[in-house]
Amino acid sequence: MSNEIKIQKNTSLILIGLFLAIVFGVYLVFGATANANANAQSTGLTTPTLGNPSQPNTPSGGIQEVYLQATGYGYDKSQITVKKGIPVRLHFTAKNAGCGSYMQIRGLNVHAQSRNGQEDIIEFTPQQEGTYQYTCGMGMFPPGNFIVTA
Repeated sequence: MSNEIKIQKNTSLILIGLFLAIVFGVYLVFGATANANANAQSTGLTTPTLGNPSQPNTPSGGIQEVYLQATGYGYDKSQITVKKGIPVRLHFTAKNAGCGSYMQIRGLNVHAQSRNGQEDIIEFTPQQEGTYQYTCGMGMFPPGNFIVTA
């Protein structure tokens, strides 16, 4: 009888520990990201976008400015369109994005990494028209389309 009580007590403690670990994990994944987004909005720290967010801003200097942000849920844009032969300045940020803090555009040999929410700026000039996917280095984030037009 004494062994049954010990087994039941140990099983109860293990179940309580698992429950607490799950609750803590859910908070880390969903709560921390929501708090970070709320803090960014309350302080006015948001990713700048000009005009249509999927279209780059091309100032008189002829550089296409593109802003892309990774969150814990994916990228803030599912499609970005740029023009072939015109330099692109990609502003990439990621905060609480796990493996999404590293982004690559497959087929264009473009890589960016944001550490602790800091902006990584990559400049390149697309030479080939086409649709290229961008995603995290592990391929776990839902891919976005980087479209190069004539």
